[in-house]
Amino acid sequence: MKNFPYLILLSSLAFNLYALTLDEAVQTALDNSTDVKSLELSTQSAQSDIKDKKSANYGRVDFVASYNHYNLPRTLTPLTPASLGGGAAAIPTTQDLVNAGISYNVDLFTGMRDTRSIEISTLAHEMSKTQASLTKEQIVYNVKTLYMNILAQEATLKAQEEYVQALKKLHANIQLKEDLGQLSHLDALKSQADLSHASSQLAGIVSGLEILKESLATIMMVESVEKLEGVAIDVKPLQEGNDANFLENTKKIKLAKLDIEKSIKQEELSSSAYYPQLGFNAYYGQSGGVNDETNAHSGEWDNAEVWQAGVDLKWNIFDFGKTSAQNQKSKIATMKSRLAATKTSRELQASLKEALSKIKLAVANYKSAQNELLLMDETQKIEQIRYDNGATDINDLLYAKSRYVLAKSSVIASEYEYQNALSYLDYILEKGVKND
Repeated sequence: MKNFPYLILLSSLAFNLYALTLDEAVQTALDNSTDVKSLELSTQSAQSDIKDKKSANYGRVDFVASYNHYNLPRTLTPLTPASLGGGAAAIPTTQDLVNAGISYNVDLFTGMRDTRSIEISTLAHEMSKTQASLTKEQIVYNVKTLYMNILAQEATLKAQEEYVQALKKLHANIQLKEDLGQLSHLDALKSQADLSHASSQLAGIVSGLEILKESLATIMMVESVEKLEGVAIDVKPLQEGNDANFLENTKKIKLAKLDIEKSIKQEELSSSAYYPQLGFNAYYGQSGGVNDETNAHSGEWDNAEVWQAGVDLKWNIFDFGKTSAQNQKSKIATMKSRLAATKTSRELQASLKEALSKIKLAVANYKSAQNELLLMDETQKIEQIRYDNGATDINDLLYAKSRYVLAKSSVIASEYEYQNALSYLDYILEKGVKND
């Protein structure tokens, strides 16, 4: 992890040397994402929690030891009639009592509390993995959208630059004709105003492009992104599929179902408090100390073997409504999970319809923009000829040229609008991440 900043810097330098592909941009974003790394850690933590809960079923073995000093002598073990058989003076007693031994404790029955805890931890682990996959899908969609928007902006920029250059040539030609007395000063002012407006739009496109590249670099966790490789776009109607049924198998629905199941298990866990709690405990050790001055063996060390084994029962019969309140909270959480699952399902269905509608609209816009571009291309050529022959004024020519640029930009926008709509559909159907 110490070399992580240097890896990012090297990656950034590499990206500036050659054109970055879409797949490379996606993979880099996934590899560097702190969100993905955080969720992967959460998954590991959930896995450890499962092991923790399972190990509780086997109980625990502890080494225990103690030292106590008393103001009055104490026996090493409890007194019994058998221990008094040799006379009271022979019984070891000490004011400094040392105990050391091994204890074992395990729950025998907890009202299925431990079982439910393991099931909840297992569901939490599965939910964490599912959430990580969904986060990856979101990252892929964001990267694809930004990537395509950058390409669209670059194509628009190129068209606008060509338009500005054309206006510069036109303005220079008009100025020349003005100097020769063939055109009025008003024509030069109009061409100059249109050139200034186009140059201002060009600056806006450049600024927008810089913002998009910075956004992409941020998602990828690199310093900067300069060159992007183009993407071939084939705009065509989408074949109708059975995507609606596929929604039920998406990770978003799976996550919602897991949340319901977890809430139900949490409800069952809270109900375990109504059942008795049964446990087993055992201890084996040694109790010893130096006999006090009242003992027949004063000053001598004595020790005795001590062991025990037992079962304990604990059953809560009244807790002033605490268990009932906790159980009610769990039931409410389950109902909320069911409502959230229903909402998720409906939102997915609505998003699917939206994605399909966006694709159809993009195809229609592309066809319309192509027809408009063909018309505007012919129109500007005709207006140029008419203007050169003095059959029309500068306004008609400038208007025709601007309409052509707008039509060209519309074609570009509709192409990338179509590609973004496909990416959105992949995001809804969770097809963005490969081999996940």
